Amino acid sequence: MDKKIFEMKKSYETLFPEDGINNAELIEIEKKLEIELPESFCEISTFFSGRYLGSISNYSFTRVDSSLNIIDETIRLRETVNLPTRFVVLAEPSESLIVMDTKSTPSVIWFDAVEISELEKNSFTSKPDEWDTYADYFKVFLEEEKEERGL
Repeated sequence: MDKKIFEMKKSYETLFPEDGINNAELIEIEKKLEIELPESFCEISTFFSGRYLGSISNYSFTRVDSSLNIIDETIRLRETVNLPTRFVVLAEPSESLIVMDTKSTPSVIWFDAVEISELEKNSFTSKPDEWDTYADYFKVFLEEEKEERGL
């Protein structure tokens, strides 16, 4: 595991012990969505399985309960608004969308939902928030969560 991610893992586990998904669940995501997940996403998923973190309510990585999850939400947006297949839906904050590009950088993009048709071209009217890797995205909201808790 990358040293940066290992440090985030230790920090995250002080807030939320015993979270994460296993390799079989990662394989299910890849099969259902017909994509290959980025390495940093896979490493972080061993201790984070999606949930409220910082100011973002991330979708669950699995279908274990009735909560919204990245598999069903990605499929829903593929069917309703033609979300390109290389993207995975991570969260839908008010009037916006956070997706992970599984094939190029920036890896995570937070943009106005009305501009979904511009996602493939990356030609948004309003500049989106972008992170080069899933680890960069996760770190921002982990730090925000720690700050909110006074840690």
